[in-house]
Amino acid sequence: MIDKAIEFATKAHEGQFRKGTKRPYIVHPVEVGDIVSSMTEDEEIISAAVLHDTIEDCAGVTEEVLAREFGVRVAVMVAQESEDKTKTWVERKGATIRHIGKSPVEVQMIGLADKLSNMRDIDRDYPVEGENLWNRFRMKDKEMIGWYYKGIRDALAESFRGVAAYEEYCRLVEKNFG
Repeated sequence: MIDKAIEFATKAHEGQFRKGTKRPYIVHPVEVGDIVSSMTEDEEIISAAVLHDTIEDCAGVTEEVLAREFGVRVAVMVAQESEDKTKTWVERKGATIRHIGKSPVEVQMIGLADKLSNMRDIDRDYPVEGENLWNRFRMKDKEMIGWYYKGIRDALAESFRGVAAYEEYCRLVEKNFG
């Protein structure tokens, strides 16, 4: 199932790149799946991690399509990890912070892995790009981006304190946002 999810996500994200880079987008969902696999062996959760951005970012991919291809449980996890792009950045990120702390643990795992992958990118690129890094994001204000990643950190603390992926995430948030 994980291989099928990687193939599906690779096709769905074809032609997409990580914001402001020439890195094919698929490296992010594969890394998210890898991080989740460090916390669980459940193939459905790992597959949902690989597919986590397909509803949000890929034309023609819906919860129904994912349910047909991967089952209802995978589709629901992906849908719960997806943001409503009709809302403003602050509305979306605030909703994500509020939602993730109350989500089922498997959805929290995917959210943690997604944000850890993003923080690894920031940590790798910030020393090279400096303050120009923030221009690649929709929200260009470092303080607001920091607010979001700190909010996720705080929302997940109770569920993941002591888990290696969470502890790495906390270190990177502190290093890059104080």
